[in-house]
Amino acid sequence: MPPLQDSVQETHYNQEHIRNYYNAYGEREWERMLSSPANQVSFHIHKHYLHKYIASNNSVLELGAGAGRFSIELAQLTDNLTVTDLSPEQLRLAKQHMAKAGFQAQAFLEQDITNLSDFQNESFDVVTCYGGPLSYVLEQATTAFEEMLRVTKHNGYILLSVMSLLGTTRTYYEAISALEAFPDIVDNVNSEGILTGETNNGHILKMYRYKELKELIEQFPCQIVAASASNYLSLGLDRAALLEQQHKNSEIWNRFLQWELDYCAELGALDNGTHIIVVVKKDAL
Repeated sequence: MPPLQDSVQETHYNQEHIRNYYNAYGEREWERMLSSPANQVSFHIHKHYLHKYIASNNSVLELGAGAGRFSIELAQLTDNLTVTDLSPEQLRLAKQHMAKAGFQAQAFLEQDITNLSDFQNESFDVVTCYGGPLSYVLEQATTAFEEMLRVTKHNGYILLSVMSLLGTTRTYYEAISALEAFPDIVDNVNSEGILTGETNNGHILKMYRYKELKELIEQFPCQIVAASASNYLSLGLDRAALLEQQHKNSEIWNRFLQWELDYCAELGALDNGTHIIVVVKKDAL
């Protein structure tokens, strides 16, 4: 995808850039989550925590819904679901895909995670923010998390994931090495976690180490009750063909997914997936 105008040099959160990027990205967001064994593992692990922490009577706010992959999963867990995204095109796709699957939501709203003023304090039992939203808001991540916490009820949960600095670098190291002056690029990204438009085809984002995400969350009256990498064994181009083969054997694949769930939750593995998943519980009154 070509870089968007006026975005390549920008290193601060640009709402309009993200909206335009995902409007143009369109249906590819729906396809992306199942496009490879590693992405399927990531989808499975993200879903695992939804099923573990969301009850049928919970009110749920989904932030950054994209094209609706997780919206459908959430609609299977609760009838009280509000679906939001910054991109009107992604919202349209989410509504379309949910309807095709036989599900609806209470509302589909265009929403920026840095400003949830449309919602009152303590409006939802659970807030989900899976994928990249917190990574995309760059220096406004603290504001965005504070807003998520504000609209969550006491003793409620926030389930979120961010892009992992170490895991992403490890996964795409061959491609990174092909870039001009790649050692300087790696050093620069390692220092702040910022992937600039110049090195990422116009798409600017913040990649996290687990310790950074933990420090951000621990500023507030809440606690991390679960953490996981999004994938571990499944990463690496050298094993893609092997996993494609194993995926055809349901017994092996189901056991493989159990291994991934186990490994990804180990403290030493949290930084080793393409994303870092955390479940946060808001403190009681």
